[in-house]
Amino acid sequence: MNQPELEKNSEALVIEDIEMSAKIRSRVVKDRLPESLGAAMDEMEAGQSVFIKAINVPRKMFALRSKYYRWKQKNESNPHQFSLIQETDGDGNTGIRMYKYKAAED
Repeated sequence: MNQPELEKNSEALVIEDIEMSAKIRSRVVKDRLPESLGAAMDEMEAGQSVFIKAINVPRKMFALRSKYYRWKQKNESNPHQFSLIQETDGDGNTGIRMYKYKAAED
């Protein structure tokens, strides 16, 4: 099927024999988060944070964003939000600091 035919039928999908590369597969593998993270997210107050060590910061950041998304779905009426910042702790460990805060009302 050529490009003009695809444009006529935007619903058409072409199945191809192309496997994931090792680079893509490494991004698909889920990064483990601390089991106590959900409870910590619930218990934290605005103005508090936690530090989570990470060897692969981008992959851990993706996992944390997914966790926050799921947390927010379960806590729709909760006014708190989380912000994630890459950081190095006092011991030289690379990781992500997760801050809990209330969004400023405009």
